[in-house]
Amino acid sequence: MRPYFEKMPDFGRGLSEGQKKSNKENVTQIKEVETQVKAEIEKVKNAGMSTEKINERGEMTVWQRLAYLIDPGTWCPLHTIFNPANNSEGTTNVIDGLGKISGKWAVIIGFDNKVMAGAWLPGQSENILRVTDLAKRLNLPLVWLVNCSGVKLPEQEKFYAGRRGGGTTFFRHAELEIMGIPILAAIYGTNPAGGGYQSISPTVMFAHKNCNIAVGGGGILSGMSPKGHFDLEGAEMLISAAKQFKA
Repeated sequence: MRPYFEKMPDFGRGLSEGQKKSNKENVTQIKEVETQVKAEIEKVKNAGMSTEKINERGEMTVWQRLAYLIDPGTWCPLHTIFNPANNSEGTTNVIDGLGKISGKWAVIIGFDNKVMAGAWLPGQSENILRVTDLAKRLNLPLVWLVNCSGVKLPEQEKFYAGRRGGGTTFFRHAELEIMGIPILAAIYGTNPAGGGYQSISPTVMFAHKNCNIAVGGGGILSGMSPKGHFDLEGAEMLISAAKQFKA
């Protein structure tokens, strides 16, 4: 399928002046819709924490990471304003599309770390399924930019379970691997629980020097510590606090 579209000859011809005149109203209506779509895209791009605050931490936003990774002029964004669950955040919290990386086409998806540190949100799994389907149909590598804080706990019942829920993502990863389609993950920041699962299921992982992954245990508890990490002193404090409770 891909070679067909790459080598497909040009077809059709330009409109005559008469055709342009008769379609003037249609053109105006289409431009109005395009303006509305652009405005909605800007809302998604500006959602959550400001780019400046993310950069002050020494980190990049998902938009900056995409711009750094993808060959200039090849990015074809998809599903940017797709919000099937009508989230209050206005986004599924993943940004995806097609693009070239060092001259090779790939399906690319990343968590929007500006919004709730890249959390899982309702509707996100449906978006991810569309992305994995695209990689499967086009036989293209799937590239993840992972910076995910895990599930938005107050709404987890909306997307965690079900045949098209959050777990289906990892089943799809297994399907792609069986087909020989590589799944690559570039991992940044803190990725606990659901973010950790997303990090460890791809075929190949590239971890930033300051990133961390935790799917349970001490890594999850680290978030309770003002130090930002879990050590022996922290463990002893938890043990002391737990002694007062009876089974």
